[in-house]
Amino acid sequence: MAVTARSDHTTMDLGAVAALGDELLDWRYKGMPPDRPPVRLGELAALRWDALGGDLPVPVMLLSEPALQANVDAMAAYCREHGALLAPHGKTTMAPQVFARQIEAGAWAMTAATPAQLRVYRRFGVQRVLYANQLLEPAALRWLARELEYDPDFELICLADSLEAVRALQGLRVGALVEMGHADGRTGCRTVERAVEVAQGAAAAGLELLGVECFEGTIRRESLGATLAAIDELLARCDAALGEVRGLIDGEAIVSAGGSAYFDRVLAAFGGRDDVVCVLRSGCYVTQDGGFYEEHSPLAGRAPGERRLRNALEIWGRVQSRPQPDFTVVSFGKRDVPFDLGLPIPRHVRHGDGAVAEFAAEVVALSDQHAHVRLDPAAELAVGDLLGAEISHPCGAFERWKLLFLVNEERRVTGGVLTFL
Repeated sequence: MAVTARSDHTTMDLGAVAALGDELLDWRYKGMPPDRPPVRLGELAALRWDALGGDLPVPVMLLSEPALQANVDAMAAYCREHGALLAPHGKTTMAPQVFARQIEAGAWAMTAATPAQLRVYRRFGVQRVLYANQLLEPAALRWLARELEYDPDFELICLADSLEAVRALQGLRVGALVEMGHADGRTGCRTVERAVEVAQGAAAAGLELLGVECFEGTIRRESLGATLAAIDELLARCDAALGEVRGLIDGEAIVSAGGSAYFDRVLAAFGGRDDVVCVLRSGCYVTQDGGFYEEHSPLAGRAPGERRLRNALEIWGRVQSRPQPDFTVVSFGKRDVPFDLGLPIPRHVRHGDGAVAEFAAEVVALSDQHAHVRLDPAAELAVGDLLGAEISHPCGAFERWKLLFLVNEERRVTGGVLTFL
């Protein structure tokens, strides 16, 4: 395979995506109304359900369709402005309907990280995949060999940080990126010398060496400045490794990096350069959040100018109990919301049939089905009211819901998104 032209975006089977509209939504889907007959996914928009008006049971995770689409368009435009390609990490949503929006906006590839994710991508006909991991599983490799033989237009780019990983890919029609890592991080060569050894092994094994890769998102230091300095150091080592292996690369060289928090540093190092094709793999931008990425994204909390991304996810629960003035219990918990990068952040309330209003409180703990919320003893909040919260870390939200309701600005249901996790 040869590195595809910068302007060429990937494709997928839009017919397979459209066929999801025939999926029957019934008791198997959390959030479906228990007092209504099952409906097809494609019928949701016509029903115009009021998500907070009693049509849906809570807890329920809502996905703002306007914010979702705005984020997709904003990130695509940002990459174009900075001379980079975008291969969104689909693990964030594992939702082919969302993939279709990202590809329509110009995604050059979709990124996967596990054999299970790769199988979903291929089920929906994604034609270019960047596999951001070491592909070593024998069963997955056997399946992949058949998939590549069956579809000559399928392009797969894999990572390698060892000669063992190179040998696992030998004989397959795949491209390879040498992965650079950092101390106490995850996978990846820790030195330039090791990267050269892996690159030479890939060339000797007959793989098409395409460039280098790293992931800066696992770097954490005591301050933002120290974190950014450590990220810049990793990117400089990637650049040094690329210089050492450039002679083994036939055609344009790829440098791929970029999570959803510090991708501006990747663009500062590689965006718009004539000697490399910079490929970002950000995923969480698609919905953003109200927590970690809200604070750290260069298109939100760290935006030097106008912010471009906004939160598209809300969890709503009902006040179950207010056993003391400064404490209440709400009906969403660990089974409904992520908590690995912070607890949900209450933002809104709805009293009875009233309008949605802003509200301030703090989730201090989660149990399986309940949020433990501290609030001002004088705050107006009664048993039966609805409390809406933003979440931190979109990946954990999507993995808890097989169905997310798309809603408009008035929180009327406009459709649904199915996840495959």
